[in-house]
Amino acid sequence: MRFSSHIFTLTTIGITGVCSDFLGPRFPAPVDFASNGSLVAAGWRNLSSTFDAYIDGSLGATPKILDGLDNLTFSIGMFSIHDPAAQSLQYHHTSDEVKNGPGADEVDGDSIYRVASISKLITTYAGMLEFKDGQWDKPITDFVPSLSKSSLDKVGNDLTRDVQWEDVTLRALAAQIAGVPRTAQPWSSDLLFPNPTTGMPTIDPAKFGLPPLNFTDATTYYPCAADYELFLKDPLSACPADLYFHGGEARPPSFQPWTTPGYANNGFILLGIALANITGKPIAQVYHDTVFSPLSMTNSNSSIPPESEWSHSVIAGDDPTQWEAPGGISISSGGLFSSLNDLSKFGTALMNSTLLPADKTREWMKPVSHTASRNFSVGAPWEIYRYTHENTGAVTDIYTKLGDSGHYAGFVTLVPDYDAGFIVLSASTNETRKSILAATIADLITTTMLPILEAEAAMETKCNFAGTYESKNPDLNSSLTLMLNDTPTNPGLYISSWTNNSTDMMPLLPDLLGYSTVKLQPSIQEPGKVAFRAVPVLPEIPAGSFLGPFLGMQALNGDWLVVDDPTYGGIALSLFLFDVGADGKATTASPAATRTILARVR
Repeated sequence: MRFSSHIFTLTTIGITGVCSDFLGPRFPAPVDFASNGSLVAAGWRNLSSTFDAYIDGSLGATPKILDGLDNLTFSIGMFSIHDPAAQSLQYHHTSDEVKNGPGADEVDGDSIYRVASISKLITTYAGMLEFKDGQWDKPITDFVPSLSKSSLDKVGNDLTRDVQWEDVTLRALAAQIAGVPRTAQPWSSDLLFPNPTTGMPTIDPAKFGLPPLNFTDATTYYPCAADYELFLKDPLSACPADLYFHGGEARPPSFQPWTTPGYANNGFILLGIALANITGKPIAQVYHDTVFSPLSMTNSNSSIPPESEWSHSVIAGDDPTQWEAPGGISISSGGLFSSLNDLSKFGTALMNSTLLPADKTREWMKPVSHTASRNFSVGAPWEIYRYTHENTGAVTDIYTKLGDSGHYAGFVTLVPDYDAGFIVLSASTNETRKSILAATIADLITTTMLPILEAEAAMETKCNFAGTYESKNPDLNSSLTLMLNDTPTNPGLYISSWTNNSTDMMPLLPDLLGYSTVKLQPSIQEPGKVAFRAVPVLPEIPAGSFLGPFLGMQALNGDWLVVDDPTYGGIALSLFLFDVGADGKATTASPAATRTILARVR
């Protein structure tokens, strides 16, 4: 059989074989987050106590990376598609600068924060709901009149100097792989321009050996700043879409489209304008009609809350202008406001495919491109971290979107393996520490809660699936016993005994499934049913066992190479089907290729 021949080939050349798990969960997702018996609830209480101790100083010396945590206002919380009570797992801290400022005295789950570039995720989600499939792969020039071909005839064909706009698709913009200039906003990054708030020059060009440029030179690239007085007063109002595009046309690309991911606020400004043009609605109305209203995100908006609502708004310091977010054309890139509870609703809706069909959700929540780091990939607009569990080496992909601007930083984080996620929102006038602290909080949640989520999933799997299943037909001697192996290095739901029609299947496992030790990994779940695939458990391969990547690919990635093979009568011997009750406990098991249904007896 093909699986066995793969193993034989590997072992005859002196390599110890191993199969990694399939990409995805090792156990069915946990459903109990908040009960007294939940490991998740206990882990969250311990994490909350740790934050208390860091803030009040009872731990003694605070780790340097958490210096200033008491001066950070932050709200954090978890969510799960299976347990609405997961939203009770929250922690909030209000710094003195927020308590004494013009906003909220104490923050909670409904407190409104600026969410900065988390807006990009909501913009893309709105596009997923509003765009037709074919539109995603059409060029931006099809949807933005100011970027029509006639207006671009003057743009040259020098690939190093001229953006080839007709090659820039909506999908490439959302995935940050369009190669467009990072920003076409002079107030954002161009060192020639004075700060629009202070009016002071950003740098002295002579100090850095830069050639002198005058204002006319700059307005070639930034025509929306031609009326400089208006620009200084209100740069966003001075930069309507047509002038914005005109400036963007003249700037050199970062890369050619589909070359490498490159963070681009500009791309989401373009995507937002296309979204408004396609729907025929102002972008603010698109957010309200498409996302906020259907998901009951009552504390979310695309404009600054009125002063009457500041009592539950997070305003760092005593300068309310810092509370303002970019408006105008920049809303789609970083101009939204939201709360912990609203973003938990949003994350739950994404994971639960509430508005978007499940197949489209799964397609969307995948990498589009690698980065130069082995542990980080980019989606649309996902920032995807690959978390490696310490003992097992198993990988859990974490789909996130960072927001970081001015006094505000935060993360929306989804973990598909557990049908769950978490939110971090923060505010501080110390912008450098704010960013570091928000990321540190997210790291603490990740390193504390992901192993606990895995442990909770394993514990629930033991309760729901481990045990003995037998045929109800007295003439058919068939049974299956599953046990949870909770050893640190290779945990899983193992087949410990299997008899089919009086035949002991255990000695036959090497021929049937590729190895003598086999565990079950969930593959497809729906209400009332769970499918598992049997995967061989092989010895760990020592580091340095392979000359290069090709032999290693066959050994380390044997899961996807031989999935669904071998079969008997068109059904894979690796497929095991379970009926489950409303309580999540399996009632029957079926090694599908044997065409038998076994009832759970203990």
